[in-house]
Amino acid sequence: MRSVLIFVPGILTFPGSGKNWSGRAVSWTHNHSGACAEKVEYFCGPIGRAFGQVERTRKLFHTIDQYRDDWKITLVGHSNGAAVILGLLDYPCPIIHSLHLVCGACESSFHANGLNARLQHNAIGHVSVYVAAKDLALALAHSWAGRLLGYGTLGLHGPRHVSPMVASRVKTITWPEFGHSDCWSDDFLDETLQNFLPPIRHFSA
Repeated sequence: MRSVLIFVPGILTFPGSGKNWSGRAVSWTHNHSGACAEKVEYFCGPIGRAFGQVERTRKLFHTIDQYRDDWKITLVGHSNGAAVILGLLDYPCPIIHSLHLVCGACESSFHANGLNARLQHNAIGHVSVYVAAKDLALALAHSWAGRLLGYGTLGLHGPRHVSPMVASRVKTITWPEFGHSDCWSDDFLDETLQNFLPPIRHFSA
């Protein structure tokens, strides 16, 4: 099977900018692996997060739907990009072999966000959650204003309520010295992207 990585950034991303981590990640993937890569970018500000999320997820679905046959799909979402990805659980998506939620500003309960069910039904192979210990952005998301705007805190404290039936397929990676976006800096980009390339574990379809 061919492999494709699809990168979904968070808010305050200017689509098409050469400075975006998502665009650099696509180039890096093509240069350092045999996989294909795509990015699904959008723009919204901190307040705009509360509006248009369904349309952002629909845009992602139209992209992932192009890889329905004979593809190993890896999804990588940062911050609000993780929430956009979780919105896919309401769509008839192809199997997602590997899901990476980086500093996710999304629901942390695997029962509430639907990941337990998708893992149990093998619609998702495995999930990796990345937590930055010095993430001030998600600390703000944990405030009443952040919750009002729809931000979640998966990346603040890691996954909650993971079913024992799928726990072996859920991994949490903690970065003790990182802030919200430090993993995408020039100093750490290579190391970060390596996390998304290891062979995908087998699971029963």
